[in-house]
Amino acid sequence: MADLSNEAKLFIVQALARFSSPAEVVVMIREDFGIETTIQQVRTYNPEHPKFEAGGKWRPIFEAVRKAYLEDVSSIPIASQAFRLNALQKNYDRAIKHGNVVLANATLEQAAKEVGGVLTNARNVSVQQATGGFRDLTSEERRMAVAEMIGNALSKGASQTAPSTQTSQ
Repeated sequence: MADLSNEAKLFIVQALARFSSPAEVVVMIREDFGIETTIQQVRTYNPEHPKFEAGGKWRPIFEAVRKAYLEDVSSIPIASQAFRLNALQKNYDRAIKHGNVVLANATLEQAAKEVGGVLTNARNVSVQQATGGFRDLTSEERRMAVAEMIGNALSKGASQTAPSTQTSQ
């Protein structure tokens, strides 16, 4: 086992908290600290692993880094709509420059979806009943409400599609 400094141990704990694999951490330790370590040694610094042996000092650090990592989406550029739109603009400019109209049109469509909110998980679904809510309905009333929502969604979808090319005889 390699003799690790506290700085290297902290680095390992933080990398594992950010979901780096032990193999990736071994490579990072070699590149950043010049220390040869093993996957098994790295695993001993992961409180979520059964072989955790690093001690109580590292567990709160791991948990704090993991919590911050999961909650701070703003530090990831691709999570920003502005970043994604800038990237799409660059792709569009490149496609036009090279005469790739198909790619340019696909990029325009992607940007329109991005701006229009099509690529989000936001959904506006509501069931308004005098009884106070969906949970207060009987199973039959729920079925009717769901059928009505599906019917409304299908009718909206059908009205947004291209007109039929069939001719009547």
